[in-house]
Amino acid sequence: MHRKQFTQRLLLAGLVGLSLASQAAPKAVLIGMDGTQYEKLQALNLPHISRFYQTKAYTGGVQGSGSEQATVSGPGWTTMLTGVWANKHGVTSNESGLANAQFPSVFKRIRQAKPGAYIASITNWASINQRFLTQDVAGNNFNASGLSDQAVTDKAVEQIRNTAADFIFVALDDPDHAGHASGFGSAYNQAIRDSDARLGQIMAAVEAKRASTGDDWLVLVTTDHGREATLGYGHGNQTLSEKTIFIASNQPLNAEFSQPVGNVSNQGFGGLYGYAAHTSIAPTLLRHLGIEPQPQWLLDGIPLKGALGVQKLLPASTNQATLNWYSTSGGMVDIQRNGQSVATVPAAQQGWLDSAAPMGMTDYNLIHNGTPAALRLNRRQIQATLDWDATRSYFFLDDGSYVRYNQVLDKADNGYPATTSDTSWPGLGSYASKLVSGFSKDAGVAYLFLNDGRYLRYNKIADKVDSGYPKEINDSTWPGLGAYASQIRATLRWSGSTVYFFLRDGRYLRYNLTLDKVDAGYPKPVTDALWPGLGAYAGQIESAMKWDDTRAYFFLSGKRYIRYNITLDRAESGYPKTVNQSTWPGLAVQ
Repeated sequence: MHRKQFTQRLLLAGLVGLSLASQAAPKAVLIGMDGTQYEKLQALNLPHISRFYQTKAYTGGVQGSGSEQATVSGPGWTTMLTGVWANKHGVTSNESGLANAQFPSVFKRIRQAKPGAYIASITNWASINQRFLTQDVAGNNFNASGLSDQAVTDKAVEQIRNTAADFIFVALDDPDHAGHASGFGSAYNQAIRDSDARLGQIMAAVEAKRASTGDDWLVLVTTDHGREATLGYGHGNQTLSEKTIFIASNQPLNAEFSQPVGNVSNQGFGGLYGYAAHTSIAPTLLRHLGIEPQPQWLLDGIPLKGALGVQKLLPASTNQATLNWYSTSGGMVDIQRNGQSVATVPAAQQGWLDSAAPMGMTDYNLIHNGTPAALRLNRRQIQATLDWDATRSYFFLDDGSYVRYNQVLDKADNGYPATTSDTSWPGLGSYASKLVSGFSKDAGVAYLFLNDGRYLRYNKIADKVDSGYPKEINDSTWPGLGAYASQIRATLRWSGSTVYFFLRDGRYLRYNLTLDKVDAGYPKPVTDALWPGLGAYAGQIESAMKWDDTRAYFFLSGKRYIRYNITLDRAESGYPKTVNQSTWPGLAVQ
């Protein structure tokens, strides 16, 4: 938008605002157009959305950090409506269940702050109301799900005309349906045009209502994700086109919306993180409705309206607890860690290292100009793994917790991480901090190895450590392994009677369970000749786990992993990848 045109709209909005200030009540409509590609939207020169202020924005969280999430509808809609990424709201896929109640959506936030408010949610895709946010929308005055896009629009217009609505959410789906069916092309373009026409119908109702009541209507339009750039059929990955979304507003908004930041700390995706985030939509709606975001809500986005907090609060690329932000204003920033103030620094400093940060998950809040911005850091590392059976495996983390991972659903079970104790793992609690590796010998016995050269035998049937353990790893208990007892870093149960022991110095041993001894000729170096695709990471292996008879996983330092094909005996292409909510949902090491 040209500066002159922007200034003219500001002046016009100011004059209208002055004339209606005495009776204006804040109202809001949020319209989502599923799967609408930003570049395609711009190219079509649409009559209705072209009247809006528009900005490029991003979804999918920050790649490689705890906030990274799949660019699919479930996480996208939920992030839009809660103001937090999936590492908080917990909706990691379209098959996820209820969102985490600790991070309510705008529906519940509005209901709690304004018990008498009129709230509606009208959607094409039923899962928004009937799967992820069922409990939140239960308090609404009106909900409709599973409607055609035109029926959604008709219901929205009806609600605006015939009720004293305070907030209406509208979710249209046709662009995404067209994209999945035929990719980019005439059908997709027409679906976007149809969505714009429906936006026009909703805006006509808003304008008529505003003319009759003088109320202050904020209308935001956005999408839940982008699309694959070449053909436009799919989405879900961390690419520029899939992460790029748009936010449009019928009112001028603040600099977080209108002035992209070029020198953000993370220059990934061509500086995309310098634009507004998906997480800013919910706090913008709340502030417009007179509901100020509170620090304890831990909202990841800052409002696009009113006073600016610190902008572009991003995590460091290392495992250090470093916070980076952008600010051009004066004044101080109050930094809170897990609800307690730990520092006050000038906003212009634009960064802070928490030298006393605890391991594990930490929630930070940076409060500037009365506006909070939150960031969740998780410095947990995978310490050891245990392949239990074909349906589940266990990950022991370095803060004394563990995660039970459901291999059938490919996600962590609810309620984890949990504390590794003598209640959850009888006989293991005292050794949780010493665990380095583990493997199951068979359906009845598992072995867990400690960093002090000892081991435990775990009875899987009785669900407890056998009496008399831990014992020393020596050439009597583990023939051929004694000299390497304190060097064990990872163990991997292979096919047949083979177990591999990976050492801290980049070598490995092959152990024969049938003969109960290390095979002759070991240790050997982990090289690409012996472990194709793994050689370059020999010294970075932290743990390993057999998933099934066809694949295994190696977890590396830096929260990365490699999938190893047991059948072909080689690392699969495209690895290492980052361990995050998209690749290992709920594992909680990011």
